[in-house]
Amino acid sequence: MPSSRITEAKGILAARLREIRNEASLTGRTLASQAGWHYSKVSKIEHAAQMPNENDIRVWCRVCDAEEYVVDLIAAVRNIDSMYTEWRRLEATGLRHVQESFQPLYRETQQFRVFQHSAVPGLLQTAGYARAHLRTVIEFRGIPDDLEAAVGVRLRHQEVLGAGGKRFMFIVGEQALRTPVCGPEEMAAQLARLVDLTINMPQLSFGVIPARGRPSLMPPENFWIYDDNQVRVDTIPGQYRIKTPTDVALYERAFATLADAAVYGQAARDLINAAAGELGGT
Repeated sequence: MPSSRITEAKGILAARLREIRNEASLTGRTLASQAGWHYSKVSKIEHAAQMPNENDIRVWCRVCDAEEYVVDLIAAVRNIDSMYTEWRRLEATGLRHVQESFQPLYRETQQFRVFQHSAVPGLLQTAGYARAHLRTVIEFRGIPDDLEAAVGVRLRHQEVLGAGGKRFMFIVGEQALRTPVCGPEEMAAQLARLVDLTINMPQLSFGVIPARGRPSLMPPENFWIYDDNQVRVDTIPGQYRIKTPTDVALYERAFATLADAAVYGQAARDLINAAAGELGGT
């Protein structure tokens, strides 16, 4: 998420607070007076020159008799403060650090909903596929090469697949079965693993969106929904987390649309086996 998107998010928050004040028929000075603030604070917040803290949000909504908006607005503030993580900072000492940063979230999450249009999700990758994928990232980003350590951490993440009480729903585009991330032998092994997972892991749902059956909505970004309280979106310049309830709900709706367009069970295995056959692997 480039800095321009952070600026945009701040602007959206500022505009919403200004709208709430206007709906309450209060001037900026009146709001500031009733809140016990310097008169310039309201103007600075509404022009995104000053970020409100969580207490500011509570006071603003109380004075404007709009306390029903507190939860979403505080979530928006937290989003701006913490949703964006620069890959360059995470990658400063190599990809192992990036991979390790996911471990607490994976442990805490009970329900994973994952959409990736053109690659196999990390939790389902074989060692060969993961190694090729992470090697590409290292070379493209020009970061320290700690490939084997990063692969080891990624594979250890997969222990959560066997953790009791967790549910996993993965949806990929058919292209993910054919993107040449690794060589034919490694790719055949990866596809065989997907077939095995669809048969032997009842807590895991794996759907494939057929290339000829695209849904009405096909997001350009990959995203992971953790329970019902946050979404991770990966982009080329960075990764960001979405925590605002209304925005998380939009991603949940998007995932439901994608899930309806996917095929599962034997139909998914037929697509996987067809892709493997094209490799000469079956």
